[in-house]
Amino acid sequence: MAGHALSQMAGEVEEGDALLVRAIKLDPNLVIARHWNGWSQLWLGRGDAAIEQFSIALRLNPLHPHGSANAQTGLAFGHFLADRNEDALACAEAAIRLIPIFPPAQFILAACHAASGHVEEARRTCADTMKLCPNKRINAYTWRYTRREDAEKLTQALRVAGMPE
Repeated sequence: MAGHALSQMAGEVEEGDALLVRAIKLDPNLVIARHWNGWSQLWLGRGDAAIEQFSIALRLNPLHPHGSANAQTGLAFGHFLADRNEDALACAEAAIRLIPIFPPAQFILAACHAASGHVEEARRTCADTMKLCPNKRINAYTWRYTRREDAEKLTQALRVAGMPE
């Protein structure tokens, strides 16, 4: 959990990732470490490694609705950043089926639609989700990314979808 706190809350992604990698070495079946390592890998620009960690987390614990929805959302972000919008859309939709009101999944769904040129669908999805999270801003989803191009790709798509700066 310290690795997660450092990565997500403090923005010290590399330090947090090192703790998560250590936790996985100590217990390769520790689902929460796999899950949070997926996010830190994503923020470090290691999309394929992130996808691997989220996939392992899903295999280890496929029935936990929140964990599965969060892992599917992570998969969606990973595929989105790798320009695999079809896979990203499928993962975002899978997360939303598990938890219909799950803003991170809905925002990446909006970004996927925007990147695919489905601007109206992107804007509708974003507007509906903004009703649930009226104070959410683009920076909430981009500030942890260490690779500028990843943050910019996500920023552009969320901007097209209508998320406020």
